[in-house]
Amino acid sequence: MIRKDNIYGPKFRKLRVLHHISLVDAAKDITNKSTLAEWEKGKDNLSWCKVIELLFNIHIQPIEFLEDSVSSQLYEAIANIAVAYQNNDEKQLIRIFKENLQKYKDDKTKDYMFRTAIAANFYEDLTGHSMCPLVLKEKIILYFSNVIDNENFWCYEDIFYFELITQLLDAKHLYGFSLKLLEYVKKNIINSKTWQELTLTALFNAEFSLIKKDLKKAQSLFEKINVLEIGDDYTEESIRKKFMKALIQYLKNDNNTEIYSMFNCLDFLGLNNMKSDFETAFLQVKRIYDK
Repeated sequence: MIRKDNIYGPKFRKLRVLHHISLVDAAKDITNKSTLAEWEKGKDNLSWCKVIELLFNIHIQPIEFLEDSVSSQLYEAIANIAVAYQNNDEKQLIRIFKENLQKYKDDKTKDYMFRTAIAANFYEDLTGHSMCPLVLKEKIILYFSNVIDNENFWCYEDIFYFELITQLLDAKHLYGFSLKLLEYVKKNIINSKTWQELTLTALFNAEFSLIKKDLKKAQSLFEKINVLEIGDDYTEESIRKKFMKALIQYLKNDNNTEIYSMFNCLDFLGLNNMKSDFETAFLQVKRIYDK
């Protein structure tokens, strides 16, 4: 939620007035005139999703208005989880999971739900073992089902969360939600490299999780991702796409030539962290399919 001493309401008002849009038109189908007026004065709260919807009413790209604030808040909230994952600290992930699960049981907020889920997702990625309760998985499925039911409108934070919990979803829901995210990307032109990088990362995370769960659905999703145009500015994303393709070909043909060729290229380019990540992913897939 935006704090009551927020700077965003007044900033929104300046942009609304600049575009000669009335309070009534700006609030249409999202909130009422009086609530919007109070928020513009910094005296009331609106959720991030409502703010993003309001921005469309005044013809402003959401990411231009909120990117830095939303992104920094989201990453800060999971910083301890990311550090534990990077350090392969399974015990710390368990501690974080339990702490957030208890907080979620106490007040049922979305933030605690996803922090719990993300810790469980990273733990499962490291160990291959699940510690996420079925009821939490059902809540996550319900959350993203509501996203796509709400005119398939994906907020920045929805994509952020989806990127980090793909391991927890069953193949059916993971595939379905990914297709809806692809549909959203194709329908909405968002002129932000940060947002597009996040979306591509989410789709590739979903693709890799599907490779481990259901190869047929993974192939189908990759075919749809493959037609997306990825510009020259998205080098890392282009490499990840090639790696996903190489993994699928390996599982279909039992030929690892392309994968090891990529490892050699990454060595040559000095992309050691990416090579290490890909090697770990390759070993995970080999174990699952007993190759």
